[in-house]
Amino acid sequence: MSLFSSSFPHSVRLAWGRAALGILLTSAAVGPSWAQERPAIELDTATTRARHPGAEEATVLPTITATDRPEHGPDPVEGVAAHVTVTATKTDTPLIDVPQAISVVPRAQLDQQGVKSVADSLRYTPGVFADTRIGGVLESVFLRGFGGFAAGATNPQFLDGLPLAKGDGWAAQVIDPYALERVEVLRGPASVLYGQASPGGIVNMVSKRPTDEPFHEVTLTTGNRDRAEAAFDLGGPITKDGEWSYRFSGLGRRVDEQADFSKQQRVLLAPTLAWAPDADTSLTVFGFYQNDPHNNFAGWLPANGTLFPNPAGRIPRSFFPGEPDFDSYDRQQTMIGYAFEHRFDETWTLRQNLRYADVDTSFEGVAGNFVFPFGATSSQLNRAASWSDESLDGLSIDNQAEARFDTGALRHTVLLGLSYQGSWADTLASGFGDAPPIDYRAPVYGRPFARPPVAQDDRQDWSRTGIYVQDQIRIDRLALTFGGRQDWSMLDTKDRLGGGTTHQDDQAFTGRVGAVYLFDNGLAPYASYSTSFEPVLGTAFGGEAFEPTTARQTEVGIKYQPPGKDSFVGLSGFDITQENVGTVDPLHPFYKVQTGEVRSRGIEVEARAALTDRLDLIGAYTWLDTTVQKDTDPLALGKRFVAVPDVLASLWTTYHFTDGALAGLSLSGGARYVGKSAGDPVNSFSVPATTLFDAAIRYDVGAMRPDLTGVQAALNVTNLFDKRTVSSCFNAGGCFYGNGRLVTASLSYRW
Repeated sequence: MSLFSSSFPHSVRLAWGRAALGILLTSAAVGPSWAQERPAIELDTATTRARHPGAEEATVLPTITATDRPEHGPDPVEGVAAHVTVTATKTDTPLIDVPQAISVVPRAQLDQQGVKSVADSLRYTPGVFADTRIGGVLESVFLRGFGGFAAGATNPQFLDGLPLAKGDGWAAQVIDPYALERVEVLRGPASVLYGQASPGGIVNMVSKRPTDEPFHEVTLTTGNRDRAEAAFDLGGPITKDGEWSYRFSGLGRRVDEQADFSKQQRVLLAPTLAWAPDADTSLTVFGFYQNDPHNNFAGWLPANGTLFPNPAGRIPRSFFPGEPDFDSYDRQQTMIGYAFEHRFDETWTLRQNLRYADVDTSFEGVAGNFVFPFGATSSQLNRAASWSDESLDGLSIDNQAEARFDTGALRHTVLLGLSYQGSWADTLASGFGDAPPIDYRAPVYGRPFARPPVAQDDRQDWSRTGIYVQDQIRIDRLALTFGGRQDWSMLDTKDRLGGGTTHQDDQAFTGRVGAVYLFDNGLAPYASYSTSFEPVLGTAFGGEAFEPTTARQTEVGIKYQPPGKDSFVGLSGFDITQENVGTVDPLHPFYKVQTGEVRSRGIEVEARAALTDRLDLIGAYTWLDTTVQKDTDPLALGKRFVAVPDVLASLWTTYHFTDGALAGLSLSGGARYVGKSAGDPVNSFSVPATTLFDAAIRYDVGAMRPDLTGVQAALNVTNLFDKRTVSSCFNAGGCFYGNGRLVTASLSYRW
């Protein structure tokens, strides 16, 4: 069933198709002649000027770029405010031209804040709640209220514009931020370019690329919780003419987590090779290996004893509810891929991005029984054991043809795309089995219990194909964006235990329309409408396959990029409605029916600015109203989403000393306010609001000691005052402690 009928009128779809066809036929017919007439583009420090060869005067356009050279989407960002994104449109587009909220977290911010996970990097980003649970082994991110708590759950994430492979359970890819140049968050539906995606948006991570100039860095890091870490980052040209260049990043880490017996271990190797035989052709090959061996992390705890008083006393933050000799999580990820681009002329450019991924995970764990958390005494925690072995292979390909041309007063950037994603997953797993209860006041580990038997043995072959068209039109100061995409999704599941095979076939049409008006003073009001879809696995009681969930969003806002300033400010208001949400079947409680509807609306504010040559500022504010509109459970109607804060606010500032006795010193401070959130689906209790503080000190030793040029020292502290918090709950038996104080000290040398 096509989703287009429920999202756009048939007349709109027909008109959009005719317009797209007309543009393509016209560009194919007259593109070469327009290419000869198209003006060469040069970028000025404060403004973008389109210069016709031989013209005496330049036409000043309101698009603003505050750098001395054209900025491209994957490029490093100078400072804390980016100006161009590829994530929002898959073309190099100024952020101010995008009719949708998008945030870019650059490498400078990752370094300032000393982040150790992608979730950490998003703490100061509007619309994002990234602190639902501790640790970087698994990451759970909520965007505009949409997210999840399932094993290995992550908000849909992308690496270099291609989706990461994800299995049915614990086989979830996580990328260490040391391998990244920037992290971009496109908020709101993004299916028009990326296919199946959460209504809340996507997180796209951009890899480090080879450098034009030699670059070398080694870093040693230590800290509390017995942290030991070493990293290197090397890059530069291989040949004198720069035709071949490389980048090679690597890391080794071992650190204890907050709970006893919990630890994180990681080995990362990320080699990259680039070939650029001329100015119009480039090929970048990416390699990636990440091994997370023998990790061990604490699970959830009951609200009684963490969030609420317990007659037996509070559960310590260091309490480990699992079994040290049983619990383990091993993940090995290997990826190989490339990004190819060739520009034929001033009109046509072709690109192909491809990546193959292999992921193997092994999980064993004992966790609290969140349905019946306590036993005979209030400190006796009931537990359950489970295990899973998963093997996942994934292939992603995205083919793009970009055409830039004019039709009279209209300037077009048309993008045609064909994408494919295939995944092949083998899962062998247990259900939940009984494990001995444990007394959190005096835990005793090592009591025998039976390893749960196999409950799942299946093979899933999933293929997703999409065709999309996008046209970015510029009419003087008005920037318009139109896009549409058709997706087909097919899933075959072979049940090796039961002997049966199920087939699921879905298709969907999604779209986006938006407009931005660009004033000379840097103000840019905008409005957009977009849709998204997500396939739903499984069947109803009668064996019928579920239809995809669908979502639609209306967004309005205003962006501000003052001329000649390295800053960016955005204000957005949005309203998202998601339909076909699975709810409990009232006649068959162990099955679901698709009668649910949820709504998320809110206001977001973001500011990124170099206020002076010495002072940087990053600020964010989010107000969220996320509620259930339809559900088979009347107690859930009108209730807020579980674990989603009603308000998020943050501020991060950095002051750089550039002269005098303190030259080379940088001081940073941050505050994060997390509002209250619902503790269970019927909102019977809430997790209270909290405010946390972070701080950082960096010192460039070479500023005062020229003989030590390239040596830098840094000290980062998160949760500066070691405040005890509960970050989130999904019911009365499942809550997560927030992270206590985390201190890291690093010494690096660059040459």
